[in-house]
Amino acid sequence: GRFTGRYLLVPSFVELQQNGETGRKLFTRVNGALYSLPPAFWLDPLNPQNTGLLLKPQIALLANTFDSPEADQATLGFMVRLADTGLFFDTEATWVKGRKEIVVRDTNFVGNQNYVAGKPIRINPAYDQINTYTNDGRSEYKALTFSVNGTIGNGHLVNASFTVADKKNIADDFSPEFPTGYPSDPANIAGEWGHGRSHERYRAVVSGVFRLPWEFTVAPIIEYGSGQPWTRRLGYDFNGDGKNSDRAAGVERFAEDGPVFRQVSLRLTRGFKVGGATHLDVIAEGFNIFNTVNYDVTSIDGAQYLAGPTLANPAAVTKANPNFGKYSSTLRGRELQIGLRLSF
Repeated sequence: GRFTGRYLLVPSFVELQQNGETGRKLFTRVNGALYSLPPAFWLDPLNPQNTGLLLKPQIALLANTFDSPEADQATLGFMVRLADTGLFFDTEATWVKGRKEIVVRDTNFVGNQNYVAGKPIRINPAYDQINTYTNDGRSEYKALTFSVNGTIGNGHLVNASFTVADKKNIADDFSPEFPTGYPSDPANIAGEWGHGRSHERYRAVVSGVFRLPWEFTVAPIIEYGSGQPWTRRLGYDFNGDGKNSDRAAGVERFAEDGPVFRQVSLRLTRGFKVGGATHLDVIAEGFNIFNTVNYDVTSIDGAQYLAGPTLANPAAVTKANPNFGKYSSTLRGRELQIGLRLSF
């Protein structure tokens, strides 16, 4: 089928806004003392709107032609019962291709390939960045899932699934993380094609609900993921567009393998008949019961360098980042909780 999405950006970009013109302007003042300018250009914290050095404004716009995003989706599945058991084998293939997706990029940058030393990098000299919301985005998702589910024995429930997937796009969101989530070269939006943030090649989940004597119920969940990717960045603004999302030539978005995810969780329930139709369940739950260390891929330092050659200064000295590729946080460790449920 074909599905048409919605966009909710209109309230932020109403024609003839309060500033009297199309778009949303952003004005920035910096402290002239940072540039060794006279005190007249210094920023007064008590009067920041009228002091300091006023930079060229940035503006956010909608593209002149702006359409609703679309996606073509197809799913094909096959299910069969396994002999005379209560189990079923299920295979499902999914394909989704998105078009005209919303992305934001600076349309006021000449581009890395068109850079000429000594000449302006801004197409419209009246502005710094012109961040434009366009329909330049596209995506493709493919997945194949194998699963076995059903009942065994005296009503025990089991479910096991294994998914192989591939997700690629131009951008994950039209509101990317600042400043590292923006295009490496805003003039080459096609160069952003690569894996998405949530891409995970393999994922397996096994779960069950097992009924034991004396009204005990055990429900384990075992999870494994091959890991989500991360992006290797230069770590500094190579092209001078004001964003720290620059990548070296030939390096794609989210091309680095992230940490694997492994977790075992368990739920134990003991039922008690209180009287009549009243029933009490005592529940003990443990998440990540083996306290497996799972690193948070969003915490990795993807900046390969602290400084290095730029378009404006190709002779600059490269300074390596000692924290490159290191994680600063993990996902949740072992968690335990106890609860009561009264049914009547």
